[in-house]
Amino acid sequence: MSGAARPAGLAGLAAAFAFPALALLALAVQLAPLAETPPALTPDLFWCVLAYFTLRAPRAAPLGMVAVLCILRDALLGGPFGAGALSFVLASELLRRRAALAPAPRPLWSDWAWCALGFAAATALQWALLLVSFARPPSPAALAPHVLVTALALPVVAALLRYALRLGASPRPERST
Repeated sequence: MSGAARPAGLAGLAAAFAFPALALLALAVQLAPLAETPPALTPDLFWCVLAYFTLRAPRAAPLGMVAVLCILRDALLGGPFGAGALSFVLASELLRRRAALAPAPRPLWSDWAWCALGFAAATALQWALLLVSFARPPSPAALAPHVLVTALALPVVAALLRYALRLGASPRPERST
């Protein structure tokens, strides 16, 4: 039986349930009034979880589920409704494409860089969509700290998901026996 035809097994099932649960937990943490920290200095934990699963366990994060969770994120966090979901879905699909094209195993630093670029691109797309809709977008200088803090949070979230929860190991090529 080839690797593509083999059932995902218990680990795949756990990852499939873990993705929406952890994405919702990330949203809950972002909604919680944890401190007097300005929004620009809080990382987007939802993006960190989404990007990690898209790159490291893509079958656990199907496009439909990603879209629903992104729309829910827009509704709960009060961002530009639809623009945030669209930008995150597009950025996550670009990460999914990269995961499909990149040879396995991939270094964590490479995935970190792609996730950070994906978040910056999603933020830029949201900004541009606000601009063309004649809404007043925040200044790029106000968005830069949020992008930077999210980029710095990516390896922390990835380490927690990979090593503490043992989710989404780097895909390994199958050995022929």
